[in-house]
Amino acid sequence: MKENILTAGTATVDITPPLEIGLLTSSVKGSFAPFKSKRLPLKARVLVLSASDGPVAIVSLELLGLNDTAVRGWDGFKRQLSGELPPERIIITCTHTHNAPESLAFSGLYREPAFSRWLSQVQHKVRAAIQSALRVLEPVRLDFGYTTVRSYALLRRIPTAAGIVMSDALQPVEPEWMNREPVDRRVSVLTLREASGRPLATLVHAVCHPVHEMCLPQISSDYPGELCLALEASGDYGAVIFLNGAAGNINPPTVSEGAVAAHRHGTALAKAVHDGYETLALERNLHFKSVQLTVPVRRHYKLDNPLDAVARISALALGSLALVFLPGEPFIETALEIESRSPFAHTIVVGYAENSIGYIPTETAIREGGYEAGPGKWSFLHEGTERMMVKETLHILEQLKATAYETC
Repeated sequence: MKENILTAGTATVDITPPLEIGLLTSSVKGSFAPFKSKRLPLKARVLVLSASDGPVAIVSLELLGLNDTAVRGWDGFKRQLSGELPPERIIITCTHTHNAPESLAFSGLYREPAFSRWLSQVQHKVRAAIQSALRVLEPVRLDFGYTTVRSYALLRRIPTAAGIVMSDALQPVEPEWMNREPVDRRVSVLTLREASGRPLATLVHAVCHPVHEMCLPQISSDYPGELCLALEASGDYGAVIFLNGAAGNINPPTVSEGAVAAHRHGTALAKAVHDGYETLALERNLHFKSVQLTVPVRRHYKLDNPLDAVARISALALGSLALVFLPGEPFIETALEIESRSPFAHTIVVGYAENSIGYIPTETAIREGGYEAGPGKWSFLHEGTERMMVKETLHILEQLKATAYETC
C-alpha cells in the first residue's frame, strides 16, 4: 500500500461566556437563566490532520450544541472560521454539556446582543486556533484501541404503564434498568504519536449525556471536561479531545447530582484510559468526505427556520478506522447499526456534529412517544429520517473505502 505522510497539529482556546449568557432551564418551556458561577472553563479543542489530499480540522466545542438559527446562518458561521482552510474541511462537534450557554435557540437567548458578542468571540478564537494548529503540523503515527467502563451509562427511556419515562424520574435506578441493552460502554482511544513516540494528541470517544450538572447555574464542561483535564494533567497524552457518541437515548444513572458526580464520571473514564488496553497500529493515510441533505419535518410541526432541517454528515478514514460525524442527537441503536454494516474494520460514530437537527429518534421511539420523540424544537424530524441518515452514512463510508482502495 502506498502510504501518505500524515501530519497533525493541535490548539486549545478558552470560550467561556460571561455569566449573563445563561443556561437552558427547560427546552419545553423555552426558558433560560443566567449563570451564577463558573466551576470549569469551556474550551474549544482543535485537531488538524493533513495528508496528500489536504488538511481537515476537527473542532470539539465544550458547548450544548449549535444550529442554523442560533448562529444566524450555518454557512456564514463556518465561513468566519475558514481562513486558510475551506469551511467544508472543518468538522465541528460539541460535547453537549448542559452547563454551557443555551445555544440551540430553544429560548430567545440567541437574540440577545451579549450572546451575539460572545458567539463572535468564539468564532474569532476558533479561527485563530485552526490557524495555529495548521502552523505546527508534524508527522504522526496512529494507535487505536478501546477499553470498557460500566456503571456510568444506561438506556434512559424506561417503558412503564404510563408510557415512556426518563430514567432520572425513577430513582434509584433498578439493576434491571441499568443492564438493559443496547448500551455502548466502550471508551475508544485514538492516539497520535510524534516520531519520538510521545503522544501529540489523544482522542477519546464515549457515549453518554453530560447532565450531571444540568440546570445547576454554574458554567461547567461536565464529565467530558473532567476527563480531558485529568488526562492532560498527567502530561502523558498530549492535547486531549473528547468526542461524544450517539447519546440521544443514553444518560448517566443520576441527573443534576452536581460536580462530584461529573468528576467521578470523568475521572473513571480517564483511569480506564490510563490503565491501558490493547492497541492497533493504523495505516497513516487520510481520506475525507462530507454530504449535505435536507431531512423531512413532521407534517403537523411548523419549523420556523427550514435550514434547521439541513443535515450535514462527515466521515474521516484513517487506515482501517472510520470516524463518522452525525448532526443532532442520534440514538445508540443507529450508531451500532452503522458500525456493524460499515465496510471499515473499526468505525466510531460521533454525535452532536455540525448544525444540530435535534433528536434523530428511531421509528420505534417515535411510535412509543416520550420526550425524545417530541414534537418540539428539540425533536421535529419525520418518521423515516433515521433510516435516511443510516443509508446516506453507509453510502459515504462505501465511497471512502473505495477511495482508500484506489490509492493502494
